[in-house]
Amino acid sequence: MKNCGLIGRNIRYSRSPEIHNKYYKDNDIQFNYKIFNIDNEKELEYFMQNVKNNNIIGFNVTIPYKEKILQYLDEIIYPASIIGAVNTILVDDKKFIGYNTDYYGFIDSLKEHQIQNIDKKHILILGNGGSAKAVYTALIDLGVKYIDVAGRNLKNIEQDFLYAKNILNIKSKIDLHQYDMLINCTPLGNTNNNILPMELENYKEDLVIYDLNYSPPKSKLLCLGESKGLKVVNGEAMLIAQAIHSIDIWKSKVKE
Repeated sequence: MKNCGLIGRNIRYSRSPEIHNKYYKDNDIQFNYKIFNIDNEKELEYFMQNVKNNNIIGFNVTIPYKEKILQYLDEIIYPASIIGAVNTILVDDKKFIGYNTDYYGFIDSLKEHQIQNIDKKHILILGNGGSAKAVYTALIDLGVKYIDVAGRNLKNIEQDFLYAKNILNIKSKIDLHQYDMLINCTPLGNTNNNILPMELENYKEDLVIYDLNYSPPKSKLLCLGESKGLKVVNGEAMLIAQAIHSIDIWKSKVKE
């Protein structure tokens, strides 16, 4: 039995163990998935120093370590190498290899929710962390030409989102009328921070609101959007899809 799991801070709410262990049971995969709650960077360093001694074949990474984990990796596979953030690690015999399955999970989730003609949409991304970078890179690769990014650190956004049309302060009032899709990539809205990341004013009637948060199933942003008759999507489909991509990576090592 090989161990795997999820590292992050305040992640006991995560549905990943439920999703992974059910998939392992249904598909006769000899893995066991659990939570590794890591409170600070000192604990992260300790975890990485000892991970190879605990029969761990790989693990997923979530907030706030998707970028901090890079310093421990020996190899980074595309598109993680472009995104600059990793959410899946393969523990090889001699090295740590980083992947980004959020990228593929997001693309798969668009198909799951029948969000079509994405390349023709004008999109606003909220946030500039690891998840936002994965979504942004996926949208660029899908041919989207009009992407704006709103966050708090405008200098970092300028450096990391080179093809963004506009860089906005998330705290300022944003005119939504120009957007076809709003994607919340911040933790604002999850179980630990169930607050509204922005108000919904002056929006298109067919605006799609996608909140990557999945716990609770309907964040305050999604509840507000639904009350206004808008199409709303949470991050569950993306979570499941990226999990399956992660599992395929770990299974490939077992087959060697």
